[in-house]
Amino acid sequence: MQTSPNLYRIGRVLLASLFVISGILKITAFSGVVGYMTSLGVPFAALAVPATIVVELGGGLALMAGWNVRPIAIIVALFTVAATLTAHRFWEADPANVQNQLNNFLKNISIIGALLMLAATSSESKK
Repeated sequence: MQTSPNLYRIGRVLLASLFVISGILKITAFSGVVGYMTSLGVPFAALAVPATIVVELGGGLALMAGWNVRPIAIIVALFTVAATLTAHRFWEADPANVQNQLNNFLKNISIIGALLMLAATSSESKK
């Protein structure tokens, strides 16, 4: 239930901005991102990066625009689960990086929660 449509829209745009900016940065540093994903053990990293850009940039823009919010929020949430389990394995980090990886893991868990709330409360299915 939305009690303030304006706050809902502002929150949706702010949440989506994380993915839009991240997608743009991946485009500008494509080869570096492929290398990073390869170092994480992502198979077919050269194909995974364009897919990641589509989800982040495309999904983020769709959420900003209020287009198909419920399914897009679920897709982006599932993507964020996979990204979190791939890139922020704090349980495998060396002692100097455990806290940083744990913070990023928990941040992403919070983002996943916000995306699920967005999917659950969205009254904007198509716009």
